[in-house]
Amino acid sequence: MPAPLRVLIVSLCLLFAPSAPGAEAVREYRLGVEDVDYYPIYSAAPPDWHYRGYAREVLDLFAAKEGLRLTYVVLPVRRLLREYRGGRLDLVFPDNPRWEAEHKPEGIAYSRPLLQFQDAMLVLPSRMGEPRERFRRLGFVRGFTPWKFREDIAAGRVNIHEAPNPEGLIRMTLAGYIDAANMARQVARFHLERQGRSDSLVIEPTLLPLRDSHYHLSSIRHPELIRRFDAFLQREAEAVQALRSKYGL
Repeated sequence: MPAPLRVLIVSLCLLFAPSAPGAEAVREYRLGVEDVDYYPIYSAAPPDWHYRGYAREVLDLFAAKEGLRLTYVVLPVRRLLREYRGGRLDLVFPDNPRWEAEHKPEGIAYSRPLLQFQDAMLVLPSRMGEPRERFRRLGFVRGFTPWKFREDIAAGRVNIHEAPNPEGLIRMTLAGYIDAANMARQVARFHLERQGRSDSLVIEPTLLPLRDSHYHLSSIRHPELIRRFDAFLQREAEAVQALRSKYGL
């Protein structure tokens, strides 16, 4: 499907809409999400572009607890930013203050983290400890920007290869088609365990040191909604942790 047509409302969190005369209408918000398959954290992929995963369940729980209706709008990553800046989206997930900071307007409200994770580069065990310059073919999930390797790309030291999802990157690395695959450590563990190949790839920290990163919900137009979401994360910490455990995160 051409990217301009891939603006899909994939789901509504339909909640107890008021039926009695005079009842208060349910407030609806447009939540922009990426057309990226990064399961189990989040995924919106063909053929149905249905948004699913850990983030979806947390956001749906928030909507249910707060009496809101969330409309999930799936967009290519770069178009998502344009629509957001243009005021056509109420919320965006995932977001982080460090991403595309030079292109963002001021005043964006960011929530507490929905998830803490560690971005990693995965390699075959036999290649552990090789000099950095021997890792020239790096794999990323399609739609992600390899900004941590901008200088290497500009200097021609590495080439970027893409796969539609983490499973594809794992297969490419195991086959030797790429030298290293980029994904969250938690995502890698989930897919390697599901394939029964937990020890088939290892993290090479010399390519990308392990540091904590975070996914946030953000809003330009509704800082009060972000405050409500933060309160929800504190109030429902046990339920959110249960969802994190459910998805192995």
